[in-house]
Amino acid sequence: MRLSRRKSSLRKRHPDWTTTQPGHHRNALGRSLTGLLAVFALGLLVAFLPVFRLKTYQITPTRAMTAAAIEASVPIRPGDHLFHGLGPGLDQWLGLRYGSTEALLVRNFPYIRTVRAYLDFPSQMRIEIEERVEVAYVSIPDGCVLLDKEGYALLILPDPPAGIPVIEGVSVRSLNLGQPLTVQVPDSMNSAVSLLGAIIDADKDTRTPQKLLSQVRQIRPLSNGRLFLTLVLPGTGDELTVAVENSMDQLDDMLWLRFAMDQGALDNRGKGVLDLTGTRRIFIPDA
Repeated sequence: MRLSRRKSSLRKRHPDWTTTQPGHHRNALGRSLTGLLAVFALGLLVAFLPVFRLKTYQITPTRAMTAAAIEASVPIRPGDHLFHGLGPGLDQWLGLRYGSTEALLVRNFPYIRTVRAYLDFPSQMRIEIEERVEVAYVSIPDGCVLLDKEGYALLILPDPPAGIPVIEGVSVRSLNLGQPLTVQVPDSMNSAVSLLGAIIDADKDTRTPQKLLSQVRQIRPLSNGRLFLTLVLPGTGDELTVAVENSMDQLDDMLWLRFAMDQGALDNRGKGVLDLTGTRRIFIPDA
């Protein structure tokens, strides 16, 4: 009997934990349901609130394309959900970028070098564009094709434009706008493109306002890596032929040529060739 009373006493001092478990389960279930309801409510807000619907586009100003033309090519239209069209890559999802829109714009506009289309909350898509710039042209049977400094075909025109040089002696094999021009002798085209890059880099120097590219009328690459420039001297309007070559010193040569032209050091030389090949910087008059 004493043993029985002792056990009874122990039962009274220690609660029966099994009787509290249903309450704990109910509390956990309640918290789970509350969390699910909160997520569901948040999903409804994201799905239906107007701030998650596209209203406007913010587009980088461009020279060769209008904002209206770019907007018309964007597949995501005003009223669509901002999350529609994000991705498809993981980096694009994480960056809130519209990858399909970017690819479509590059296909539709040869002048686009790079483009990034972002979700810009609230209610906006931001489109950032880096634009190609025409720096030369090549003659083709139907007119001419404008090229950027990397040799990409940008636009076909019936007549040559003013203010940019023609690349002579290059035969076009195939032409796709927005792609590098394919020619019969790729090395010659590469030489011309390299020289154009050196001219453009030389024009970035701010010590004189006179630009070199605007005075170049013709670039003729040869098969031996040499090129001939036809340069219009701003002081007299005379044409000067300049012999150059692909080398590590090409940028220095273009800088020197730009400053010599600006200072009038090349004026009134008569007919001849200014030789900048190798270490030479010498004017050779015609015999």
